[in-house]
Amino acid sequence: MISSSEKIAVLDGLRGVAILLVVCVHVGDATGVVRYAGFGWRLLDTGSIGVPLFFLLSGLLLYRPFARATLDGTGFPDVRRYFQRRALRILPAYWLVLPVAFRLSASPQAERPLVWLEFITLTHPYAPSRWWEGTNLLMLWSLSVEVCFYLLLPLLAWGMHRSCRGSARRLLVITSGLAVASVVWTAVLRYVAELPFIFYSEHLLPRSLVHFALGMALAVVAERPGAVAARIAASPGLGQVVALCGLALLSTPLATPLSGPQSSHQYLVATVLTPLVALAAVAPAALAPDLAFNRVLLGNRLLMEFGRISYGLFLWHMPVLIAWYQLTERSFFLGDFWLVLTVILPISILFSALSHDLVEQPFQHLGRRPGKRTEAPDKYRCEQTGERKAVPDGRSAR
Repeated sequence: MISSSEKIAVLDGLRGVAILLVVCVHVGDATGVVRYAGFGWRLLDTGSIGVPLFFLLSGLLLYRPFARATLDGTGFPDVRRYFQRRALRILPAYWLVLPVAFRLSASPQAERPLVWLEFITLTHPYAPSRWWEGTNLLMLWSLSVEVCFYLLLPLLAWGMHRSCRGSARRLLVITSGLAVASVVWTAVLRYVAELPFIFYSEHLLPRSLVHFALGMALAVVAERPGAVAARIAASPGLGQVVALCGLALLSTPLATPLSGPQSSHQYLVATVLTPLVALAAVAPAALAPDLAFNRVLLGNRLLMEFGRISYGLFLWHMPVLIAWYQLTERSFFLGDFWLVLTVILPISILFSALSHDLVEQPFQHLGRRPGKRTEAPDKYRCEQTGERKAVPDGRSAR
């Protein structure tokens, strides 16, 4: 048996991998290398898998106390405290970086009060205007999707609680059904022309629900591990190998065009393959964290530290990147990936560490004040997406 802190380290390390992938793919996009024909650069472009990893971890960590209540008949988690802690975890650091990001966007739209309100409330993806898609504000769509899931989860978990008491099989059927429905919805609407963006936009929850649902399914399995965890423990490294093979497939013309826009068929392959890759990467860390392989690969100090500051790094790396280009008057798409990464990563880490210690942690302490708790303690007290130490009452993953 390993200690709770070691289990925390494994999941923190996975978050560290996810945020490094996100940073690298954004630097690759700014420097233009993700458009190069070389396999290594095309593989770098699959670093966008970091976002589905965060989503899946949120589904796992946030749903687990609700799953435990349903399976064990314990008290349903305090929803009010869940929302309080989610808000304190996400909003203060986000509101701190938002004025900086708006200033760097250099868009006249950023001066409109309504636009400010949309971003402050993270409802901007629901507005018909998509002006922010070409700016450094684009990455905030994933945070909006996270918040939408946070709001939906208690209602969804309550319905599952009422209909699936004590039945892991029923919970797995429902969570799997949600995942399949999300993929089918996304794939079918890709082939339907002239629909309002609200139906198919990749920046809204329906397209990403598959990742959260798979995380919820993992939460159920983690509460009733049985044969699944035993098989994972018997094959150390298999999940990671499967994930790497999946990423390699995503970087081929099977899912990504060599040039030009992605075809509908390539989009369909990517839609199906991406959540499977994310699941293969997360399942070993979630269900068999005691494996020495997982502790060495993910539970090392370096990745754990990246996981600890992952939310701040998510928020700050793009403003730092844009600010560096503006201050140096350097052109984009010069292919200088390693130079740009070497410059912006340490600065982003500095801002992220300050954000974590001076903003995120103090507000999280407010949410941890003693109060009535009905749920059992969670052995995976872990900080996800920075959204990311997650505990039973819902401190998630970023």
